[in-house]
Amino acid sequence: MSLLELHKIQTTKSSWQDFVEYSIQTPFYTETKAKTQSLVEAIQLTLFHDYLSTFSDEEKSEFLASPDSFLASADKFVNILEGVRYSQEGYNRKERSLFLGMLKSLLREHKSDENGERKDLERYHFYRCIIRFCSDRDYIFRVYEKYKSYLSQGSGV
Repeated sequence: MSLLELHKIQTTKSSWQDFVEYSIQTPFYTETKAKTQSLVEAIQLTLFHDYLSTFSDEEKSEFLASPDSFLASADKFVNILEGVRYSQEGYNRKERSLFLGMLKSLLREHKSDENGERKDLERYHFYRCIIRFCSDRDYIFRVYEKYKSYLSQGSGV
């Protein structure tokens, strides 16, 4: 394992941790958690909202109006991790192993303590949903549909 590979994985883990902490503090998440009364749905909608916030207002409008445009973007997003998931060109086995280990450790750190008691279910579900977002275009599309429905109900944020 090279220092570069280790640094890449540590940077990803740190970025995901920062992203989760940021997302938990957003007014959108607070509102969505209260309105939906579902932790997982609030997390899904928040992650999608945060994802959309990386685009211009014009792009957001286009994505919300055109499922085909959104799916093209989602394909590109999911393919970002292609090098550590299955890829026709193959993948770096060491990097894949480190990445999968990082995912498992993030989930373990927040799911239960040494007695099997749940520690931090909120963060656990955030990481679980991020993992799904990064690997499953159909999942992203289902959340896209939920998000559009949620907005049609009059989100105040």
